[in-house]
Amino acid sequence: MCFQISTITTNARKARTARWRQANPTNLRPVPLSSTTLLSIPIGLWNCQSAVNKADIIPSIATHSGLSLMALTETWIKPQDTATPAALSTNFTFSHTPHTIGRGGGTGLLISNDWKFDLLPSLTGNSSFESHAITITHPVKIHVVVVYRPPGQLGNFLEELDVLLSNFPEDGTPLVLLGDFNIHLEKPQATDFNTLLTSFDLKRVSTMATHKSEQSSGRQPIWLQKRPLY
Repeated sequence: MCFQISTITTNARKARTARWRQANPTNLRPVPLSSTTLLSIPIGLWNCQSAVNKADIIPSIATHSGLSLMALTETWIKPQDTATPAALSTNFTFSHTPHTIGRGGGTGLLISNDWKFDLLPSLTGNSSFESHAITITHPVKIHVVVVYRPPGQLGNFLEELDVLLSNFPEDGTPLVLLGDFNIHLEKPQATDFNTLLTSFDLKRVSTMATHKSEQSSGRQPIWLQKRPLY
């Protein structure tokens, strides 16, 4: 099951007030002002538990759902696996970080072929989670990060997530963070997590559980949006 997340962004420029003092209006040529534009971005998030076994259906689901961007966690893609990324690139561009040790893990993004993006370098030394990050440069500039933290004790997760988020400059570019954090949002351990998100001005939006085990445990995939987008 994947979830469609409609993100609305606007790009408005404030018109400057004309100063007519010591000026002859008849000699001025009017300059057209940019109008407010509205852009809707349909985004999906799915803990797919093996894109290897679902490489033929994942692009179809994204296409059928009308998604421009689909974040995947637990892709189970190994570094030597080139067939799965190629299959996922049907009608999309697939950008991902494989899981290098053991079973499970892996994060990636299905990106519309109409979009342009730059791959952001991954941080080394993260022991508590996996991530994959890009900067979309067209049709609008947005940083997008997908994170997967496996179940278990938090360990250094909050400190390492703090480092990850701190690497994005405060230049006004929106940040969308999607992922499966395996944190029970109703338990005390979520307090520090929520405090960290607030410190980066991130607004949390929860989705329904993607698997029965998540539904029974209260863990949910969530996505986070730096506000305001524009």
